[in-house]
Amino acid sequence: MGISKKTIGLLVAAISMLPATVFAQLPDSVDPRRPETAMAAKGEDSTLTKSGYEQVPSLEGGDSVTHDLAQDDVKVGAVLRAGPIKEFFDPWFDAKRSLNEKYGLKLQFSYQALYQNADSSLGEDEAAAGRAEAQGAWTLLGRGTKNPGVLSFRLEDRHTLGTEIPPTQLGAQFGSASQTGTGFSDFGTALTEIAWRQTLLSGRMKFVAGKISAISWYNAHALSSPKRGFQNTALQSSLSKPAPGRGIGGGAATRLGSRFVVLAGIHDANARAPDNPFDTIDKNEFYKSLEIRWLPTTFERSRWDKVQVQIWHQDERADKGIPSGQGVTFSASRLYQDFWMPFILGGVSDGDASIFDADLVAGVGFGFQPVYGTARDVLAFAVGWGRPSDEELQEQYTAEVFYRFPLVGNLVITPSAQLIVNPANNPDEDKVWVLGARIRLTF
Repeated sequence: MGISKKTIGLLVAAISMLPATVFAQLPDSVDPRRPETAMAAKGEDSTLTKSGYEQVPSLEGGDSVTHDLAQDDVKVGAVLRAGPIKEFFDPWFDAKRSLNEKYGLKLQFSYQALYQNADSSLGEDEAAAGRAEAQGAWTLLGRGTKNPGVLSFRLEDRHTLGTEIPPTQLGAQFGSASQTGTGFSDFGTALTEIAWRQTLLSGRMKFVAGKISAISWYNAHALSSPKRGFQNTALQSSLSKPAPGRGIGGGAATRLGSRFVVLAGIHDANARAPDNPFDTIDKNEFYKSLEIRWLPTTFERSRWDKVQVQIWHQDERADKGIPSGQGVTFSASRLYQDFWMPFILGGVSDGDASIFDADLVAGVGFGFQPVYGTARDVLAFAVGWGRPSDEELQEQYTAEVFYRFPLVGNLVITPSAQLIVNPANNPDEDKVWVLGARIRLTF
């Protein structure tokens, strides 16, 4: 299936208009002299964090080890005050702080669970799964300098919870082209990340290599994480690009001046997170990406304020019968008044390497009571359209709304609702509602 000149022209026009239409109408919202920013620069974050884990600008999306370590360590408060719970965990967080100060080792443990129910289905109509994680980042070189070398790792166990299927399979039960419960599968126990991260040139250049994610680096936004943000894959990033699992890969990024970042990567196209990464790398079938980012404010705010354009190519996957493909994606977001963040993303592709050959998503998130770059409560809504690469399937529309809030201490609850209109692989169904509830405990 080819990409028409008209489609490419519309995409280029949309990208070129983004800075003027989406960003230029409202003033910058953040003063770099804010107290918490100044304290972070001095390393005086003891009143803002539990274990003293500093906020370091990340080039990845939300579902990354380094992002989890920083975001989950912020003291954001909770709906209910629970002094005994805080007192119970305080010695643990003090021990983690000491471990980091003495040896440069940051650790985090978490358990998250998701339950979803669909109001219409050709098979199962409910799904639930849990996801236990132990992860960390160990600074083995250059600790305390601008050029650290860090070993990151994540050990997971994913399992169903009293249902026949996990949430990653629920969408397929009623013909959805996208997953309604991303990240909540049942592959058992696996080491899903082991990677070396090296910073050079006083923070202006970064390298990563190892068993890593091929999807969290590109075309992502601040609400992409399945543990904190949207659950439907169609709203996390463009499905016009492939989505290999976590496997052997590498990437490099460099800052060009103060407003541009160039990021390139190569990944095993056949990788699956629970598998031995060396079982598929010798097939020499790769997913390759080049992404250019424009930062309208500062590098420190690149998590929210950015425009991204990605060019990708994936080799033919011979054993799977999937031909080679290529395409372009874009995304843009900006945080205003430290409160609301509109975003837009989409892409086009040529070939059957991806789920959609064209898609477009728009949404907005609201963060309440922000502390040190992290909101206590988050309300978000997004809607997307996708045209399947398979011409026999129908165009699908997807919408999701969620509200995330900490109930007590380290326990976060996120109810959500999804509406899938015209499920791509089910022409007999007009719409399906999926209601869900996610919990996340971190320590």
